Parts: sequence; structure tokens; C-alpha cells
Amino acid sequence: MKLLNTMRRVGWLAFGLMWIFFITLMVSLIGMPGGDYAWSELPPLTRFSLVGVGGLFLMSITLLVSAPIIGGLSNRATLARGLPAEAIILKLSDTGTTINNNPIVRLLLEVHLPGQSPFQAETEQLFSQLQIPQIQPGTTVQVKYNPTNQAVALVDQ
Repeated sequence: MKLLNTMRRVGWLAFGLMWIFFITLMVSLIGMPGGDYAWSELPPLTRFSLVGVGGLFLMSITLLVSAPIIGGLSNRATLARGLPAEAIILKLSDTGTTINNNPIVRLLLEVHLPGQSPFQAETEQLFSQLQIPQIQPGTTVQVKYNPTNQAVALVDQ
């Protein structure tokens, strides 16, 4: 979960920093006559800005696209190998990511494993907009818990 949040934050940071290089690129092109240029004919500031824009763009897109994919794969692995448990939804929040207009929701859960004391865990899951009223705080849900990495995933309702 922390990895996914870090990936998103670094992705958005790279996206924001990319615009600094983009503005620098536009400023460096002011006054250059039109035409085709070889890489070696470009001014150093223009070359530096192009590399910066390209690198940060690729980095931001890679991180922002791969974070939900990795989260989904982690949930699948937890569902396949996890131990069944019950959990109470304590809090839910929007991650800001949607897939086909359906939100990915971050849930704070109080997990109750048989024979163990309850603990809190976070997970993210894609929900249909029609399911949102059913996952309010206080609702009891079935989850799977992976003790090796302490991941929790909701079992489909």
C-alpha cells in the first residue's frame, strides 16, 4: 500500500516538474529561425529541456499507470492465497483514480482474524458507482488476509 502511494506521489511530482522543463524549452525556442535542426545544432538549453521533458513524461506516465495495475495484481494474489476474515470498514476515501468512471476507493479496515486480536489495515479496490452506498463506514465485509505481507483484499460481495 505504501509503495502504491509513493508511486502515485512521485508520478505526480514528476508530472509537475516536467512543466518547468517544458516552459524552459519554449523559452529557449524563442528567436530561433524555423526549419529542421540536427540534435547537435540545437542550443544546449533546448537539448537539456527536451531530455528533461521526455524523461519526466515517461517517468510520470509509467508510475501513474502502473500503480493501479500493481494494486490490482496484489489484490488478486491476496484473494488467491489469503486467509478468510471479517472486517469492519472504518473509513473510505477516494484515491482520485477512476477506471471507466468507476472509482478506486481506499478503505481503512479493522480486520478480525479468528483467535487473534483485531488490527487495522488499508486496501484499495475498484468499485462500481452503484456499490458505493453499500460500503459505508460501519459495514462488515468479508476479506482475505495475507500474513506474509500483511495485505488485505475484499472478497467480492
